[in-house]
This record gives sequence, structure tokens and C-alpha cells, in this order.
Amino acid sequence: PDAMEGFIQAWDSFAPSNGQRLSGLQAAYITNNPYPPGEKDKLNFSSGSEAYHAVHKQYHPRYRDILYAENYYDIFMLDMEGNLVYSVYKELDYATNFAAAGSGQWKNSGLGEAFEAAKASPDKISVIDWKPYGPSNGALASFLSTGIRKNGVLIGVFCTQMP
Repeated sequence: PDAMEGFIQAWDSFAPSNGQRLSGLQAAYITNNPYPPGEKDKLNFSSGSEAYHAVHKQYHPRYRDILYAENYYDIFMLDMEGNLVYSVYKELDYATNFAAAGSGQWKNSGLGEAFEAAKASPDKISVIDWKPYGPSNGALASFLSTGIRKNGVLIGVFCTQMP
């Protein structure tokens, strides 16, 4: 819960709106990332004084190591509003919204289903079956998701994308 809470707080303080967070974080971790597509995860943190970069520096190497060790395609953290506040791999789904009632481009995707399933049954592991996933160039993807609690309160959703 500490990483989830850290990313959510850093997300909230990064910019005043979700649109500004999306553009600022995608610029920092995708557009201006010196690593090529498919290797964006190698950037441990982006420069800047925002708290998000310090949180990313603290937790990203650990989650990247887990991703490699477990052979996941990606690891995600979403806040309760459906904002993708953290991703190891940093595809174009990063910093977008997955709430069914939201306006995110991929809200109807497998990750959107995984988010909604974990919100509905946060104490279980929800399994979303294989289907094409747009942000991964349409590759087949399956998702596992569960709720994350702090002191008994649901604070977010943790999800993995299977290759």
C-alpha cells in the first residue's frame, strides 16, 4: 500500500487537472524519455522538482525487477477514479483514465475491465481473458487485478498484464 499511496499522492500533486497530469507525465516518461520505444521502462525517474519523480525513483526499480522476474508484460497502479498513476512499461495508456464512466480512450479495454472488476470485488483476484489490447499494438493481453487497501480502506487497484 505504501507505493500505491505514494503514487496517488504524487499524481494528485503533479498538476491541477487529469489532462495536465496526462500531458506532463507522458512528456516526462514517454516523449522526452531518452530510451527508444519498448525500452521506456529503463528510465528510473525524470528530472523535475515534482514529488512524482521522487516516488518514481523510489519504487520503479523494484517494480521493474518484479516485472522481469515474473515475466509480466506490465504492472499498473490505478487510483479509485481509474487514473493510471503508474506503469512499468510506459505505453500510451500511461496516465490515462480507465473508469467505465470516464472518457479515457481505452476505458473499454481489458485493463478497463480489470479496473472495474477489482473495484467491484477488491478482495479477490479478477482475471480478464485474452483479447487485443490497443496500447500494446493490439497484441493479445490478459489482466489480473485486485484492490489495494490501507487501514481497511480501498485506495486503488493493482494490475498485471500478461504477455
